Amino acid sequence: MTNPRRIACWICCGLLCGVVLAGCGQSRAEPQARSEPLAARPKTPLKSAESWPRWRGPGGQGIAGPTRLPEAWPDEDVAPFWRAELGTGWSSPVVAQGKVVITDRQEKQERTLAFEADTGKLLWERSHSVDFNPHEVGLRHGNGPKSTPLIDHGRVYSLGIAGWLECLDLKSGEVLWQINLPERFGTHQRLPGGRAYVNGVENVIVPIGAGEGAPVPLFGYTGSPTLFEDLLVLSVGGERGGTIMAFRAATGEVAWQALDENVSYSSPIVASVAGRPQVVVMTGPHVVGIDPHDGRVLWRHPFQIQYDESIGTPVAAGNFVIVTATGRPLTALRITAAGDACNATVAWENDDLTSYLSSMVIYDGHVYGMNDGGEFACISLTEGKTVWIDGNHGYYCTPVLADSRLLGLNERGDLLVVAASPAGYRELGQSRLADDATWTSPAVTGSRIYIRSKQGLRAFDLGR
Repeated sequence: MTNPRRIACWICCGLLCGVVLAGCGQSRAEPQARSEPLAARPKTPLKSAESWPRWRGPGGQGIAGPTRLPEAWPDEDVAPFWRAELGTGWSSPVVAQGKVVITDRQEKQERTLAFEADTGKLLWERSHSVDFNPHEVGLRHGNGPKSTPLIDHGRVYSLGIAGWLECLDLKSGEVLWQINLPERFGTHQRLPGGRAYVNGVENVIVPIGAGEGAPVPLFGYTGSPTLFEDLLVLSVGGERGGTIMAFRAATGEVAWQALDENVSYSSPIVASVAGRPQVVVMTGPHVVGIDPHDGRVLWRHPFQIQYDESIGTPVAAGNFVIVTATGRPLTALRITAAGDACNATVAWENDDLTSYLSSMVIYDGHVYGMNDGGEFACISLTEGKTVWIDGNHGYYCTPVLADSRLLGLNERGDLLVVAASPAGYRELGQSRLADDATWTSPAVTGSRIYIRSKQGLRAFDLGR
């Protein structure tokens, strides 16, 4: 059997449903989420260029744009200037055009919500019916959405736990297009009783209408979508789909599909590797580089994890792609051009920064992150040698790089600030941001930090 602790943690990463379609796309006239302003106004207005529009920030690799965070971290704990109650789910907040967008689940409704960034006022709520529960060992973290939304060109892209993909207007929440992934790309089968059920340790069969169901991953869709030019790229799978697929961002039309193997629980990134743009993604059995223009596989490297448990998001720089997973060391793949394709070879491995859940950051020739023992580490990108390793900060932390500082929010609600420098491990500050569980990565924009905890969404302003 699968290790219960691992799977229970696994579904927290980070990323709508095989549904009874009658409830899909209904916008509530009176939004039911509650937000609470805790101060008259934030210290510093949010600038239009300051955004965190997708999972792991503007470039999808955990690096914030220039911030206005204080040089000296405050000694006292920081209080939020607004907060909002949410239902179940572990998607991270995203921020753009003065709005904060997040997803959750309230009973049998899965929701996408938009809040005014300055005040926490709920601007709109879009909901639809959902029928999904994960394998019992995953219920510790609920049955809500894990995939983080993406904002681009005035549109919000949202992927639910059981495969409901939709594009919404950022200003109004109006549905622009939507796709039920299991209904469209999965294997249809009779659904006894008309309700979702866990199919052993293989998958979950969810309703798609007319007494039929289709499979979704055992713990749902958790990987977050990414964007290349006008293409929305995400893990899909299914008998009639590809492991990785690209959709026209404006219309939802399928642009390409790649591979025919199990999806993982990781998120794809788009990066320039070996001098060419690539979609880099962990599937169930591989790490893969794909041409984002047409879906052609450029390279693949075996990286099979038991139960296809790859979770952390890859990072890339130059010719290197960095990955890790449960029971596997931090692994650097060297990608080199080979005509119309590429070769992938293992450049180095390092056991000091192995992680089951957490993702890493590459900065100034070094890889930074936290291992499963709660230690932060700095590893040389080119040689794979441990430069330093220290600390004891919990089990999960996917850090954000902000102005040469690592901001690491652990599962206990503590935000640790560490210097991103090979000179040595140096703590610059620490703040208690929540008193409950925080299995997400923060959004950092200007002088603000937005986090999601078990109790809801919180906005902090450290304006200087």
